[in-house]
Amino acid sequence: MNYLPSLKTLTPLLILIAFTNKAFTQSIQTEVEIIQEVFGLEKKLAVANFMNLKESADEFWTIYDEYETERQKLGKKRIQVISEYAQSYPNISEGKIEELLNRTQAVKKSFDKLLKIHFKKMKKEVGVKKAAQFWQIETYFSSLVQANIYSQIPFIGESTKGN
Repeated sequence: MNYLPSLKTLTPLLILIAFTNKAFTQSIQTEVEIIQEVFGLEKKLAVANFMNLKESADEFWTIYDEYETERQKLGKKRIQVISEYAQSYPNISEGKIEELLNRTQAVKKSFDKLLKIHFKKMKKEVGVKKAAQFWQIETYFSSLVQANIYSQIPFIGESTKGN
């Protein structure tokens, strides 16, 4: 699997993304934009290695770039929710918990919808196999990002003493 070295190079970047929730400042938008830009470039290289496109490459990248633009917007929303959680913890109110959970669910639903829409576009332009590969690697990346982020933030009610 020739794409694995590229995926492994993303691990430090994913950890950096996870730690951003602890270092949010007034320049949050700039930090998120830089991280997403670097992640997007590294990710695109990994996707290119994984997809091994020959014919239909132009069609694929046009749809992929459209997808990435929208995915990054949703990523900013996800990071904003995590930032609010981190800033509110450990004195987070029940109302704030419910609000953040609702926003988290809405962002997740939007991610799923975005992936489905672009899967359909890919299927039409590059075939079901390449579209499924796109879905597979995007799902993989999303899972990695989520796992890294959630491993760095405390669970509700978890003691933060000594941290």
